[in-house]
Amino acid sequence: MPATATTLHGNARLRSALTASEHTVESLARAIGMDPRTVERWLNEPSRTPYARHALATAKLLHTDPYELWPTLGSRHKATPAPRDELLTWFPTRSAVPGDLWTRAMLTATDRIDIAVTCGLFLADTAPDLNRILTERAAAGARVRLALPDPSTAPTQAEATRLLLVEDLFADLHGRSGVRLARHAGLANDVIRADDHLLVMPKVDGCPAAAAPVLHLHRLETAPLTAAYLTGVDHVFSTAIPHISPRRLTTA
Repeated sequence: MPATATTLHGNARLRSALTASEHTVESLARAIGMDPRTVERWLNEPSRTPYARHALATAKLLHTDPYELWPTLGSRHKATPAPRDELLTWFPTRSAVPGDLWTRAMLTATDRIDIAVTCGLFLADTAPDLNRILTERAAAGARVRLALPDPSTAPTQAEATRLLLVEDLFADLHGRSGVRLARHAGLANDVIRADDHLLVMPKVDGCPAAAAPVLHLHRLETAPLTAAYLTGVDHVFSTAIPHISPRRLTTA
């Protein structure tokens, strides 16, 4: 029996995407933290399907869709994705997160964007175009929700002023169609969500928020890890108080 194209060429889609990219087998393996021999097996053995987290990382580097490279990816092991499959990457501190990562996923979000933060002043530097992006996404039909800290719960006047500055950052969004602004009384974790992508900033006792790690998660099917954080986000917005009137701070 003559060899079929799939048998002869292995995973032709992966090979074509790799050829069209700037990567070699070695550089791709190095970028996703895999052994080059494993990547070779992905190329040469059509039945070989990587774990979801490795498939997502590979597809991202090759600028394609993981299900285009591995059509059977969703049925691998016919099991619920493990939490490790949801973790795309992590960063040791907030400053280690690439600047455009805070807004990259939001630019293409079509369903929902949620921002629930303890402070949020860091967004003024890391995402200066955030208000414009949120306005555009809301106008395109995405649901946009922001839960910001309630200044009335601040322990000191200085902290209350700081939290009012946070609200001032987003004052231009007040009254925008498709945008909901609310005040929360406290968070267990800071979360920024854009469709299936999440940036989670877990709290660490005794550690400033800026020095705590940041997790980049991607929801996969029922995704137990991501689902837990999304449940927390929904709880925040279900208990948050609507922010009715923006208060801009002025300087003398």
